[in-house]
Amino acid sequence: MMKQNQLFIATFSNDAVRLARAYGIGLELNHTCISEMLDLSNRDALLEEIRRDMDASGADTPQKLLLHGPFTEIYPAAIDYRARELGMQRLNEAYEVAAALGVTRMIVHNGWLPFIYFKSWQAEKGALFWQAFLRDKPANFELCIENVLEDEPDMLVDMMQQIDDPRIRLCLDIGHANAVTAKNLPVTRWIQRLAPYLAHFHLHNNDGSGDSHAPFDAGSMDMQEILQTIDRCCADDVTYTIEARDPLPCLAWLKAHQYL
Repeated sequence: MMKQNQLFIATFSNDAVRLARAYGIGLELNHTCISEMLDLSNRDALLEEIRRDMDASGADTPQKLLLHGPFTEIYPAAIDYRARELGMQRLNEAYEVAAALGVTRMIVHNGWLPFIYFKSWQAEKGALFWQAFLRDKPANFELCIENVLEDEPDMLVDMMQQIDDPRIRLCLDIGHANAVTAKNLPVTRWIQRLAPYLAHFHLHNNDGSGDSHAPFDAGSMDMQEILQTIDRCCADDVTYTIEARDPLPCLAWLKAHQYL
């Protein structure tokens, strides 16, 4: 069952910094999601802003921090080698930010584009790309690869079976899965299929028609069933980030259901 020290809140959420301190939970830092924020000319201001949020939230140790890496135009399976080089450059810049802050876990998007890349291509090239990215990183630095437009979990399983690095795991964004998956493939099936590779979850709800980042009780997913499936199928040390735009109802829901 989820423990307080396994819970984070995304900094793009309303009042995230204050709520992190009030509830004693960690922060998932979204300051580097937009790639151009990683330009070296922005580095000092970026680090200053992140450290200010860390101090204000009380999330000032590696155990209480995650960094969400850049996702704009990051395509690990790009056919054009220059596109892959750009992605690698931006991700390495994000790593430099993480290292400066002492953060040892980074969330990254898988970058699959339907109708552009075949799934087998994405799995093969993604495995190569992520292993190459981690090759020169410290042994304690971990990567969690997040689903976005994937309409089923098997492509991620295929990729993970080709990866030979225990530092690379998966982040299941249940809202993304719910928004792009057919109704006959519930998110609980995603959890069951990906369970051996899952290290982190992004939690928010929607009605299945779009990625609205709604509170836990405002959508078509039964959050109690989701968390029970995680408890049953996944490792005890998986972690969670509240990614609802309005996180206060989510915290109230977790407290009411005795998760906090």
